[in-house]
Amino acid sequence: MKHTVAALFVSLAALVGCQTTQTPGSTKIKVPDTVSFIDLQGFDTDLQGSLRANSGAVKVTFLEKPSPNKLPERIQKWIAKVKENGGKVQIESPPNELAPKNPLALFSLFGTLFSGASAVKQISQEAAYGAVTGRNAVLQLERNSKKELVLGQITFVKP
Repeated sequence: MKHTVAALFVSLAALVGCQTTQTPGSTKIKVPDTVSFIDLQGFDTDLQGSLRANSGAVKVTFLEKPSPNKLPERIQKWIAKVKENGGKVQIESPPNELAPKNPLALFSLFGTLFSGASAVKQISQEAAYGAVTGRNAVLQLERNSKKELVLGQITFVKP
């Protein structure tokens, strides 16, 4: 019994000794520079935090890679806000594919991307999207296992 109590006491002392105290502002929490897309409000919060905290590139990856023709509305809003704030939206073709002579022709793939005045008005009312101000968006296309064109990732970069 004495050994068990002694072992418990030593374990507790070790745990207390490992505990650190923080004073406000003494350490910075590392905000990730990659955010996985999930079509929930939490995604907007995570992306906003990453964009505000990271001066470099912030990547959005997809668990389920969408077709460029069927981008989730939540992603469309972020990309539209980049464009609205004077940023550029670039589209990168899949590796080892010829890029079209007219890159704007790729925008036909994104039929509903920047359409709808009401969507732009709604975006303007949502402060979270302001985090993309001063950034460009690079949409990287790729081919899936069925050779279909999908959106591999989006990278928000400062020019």
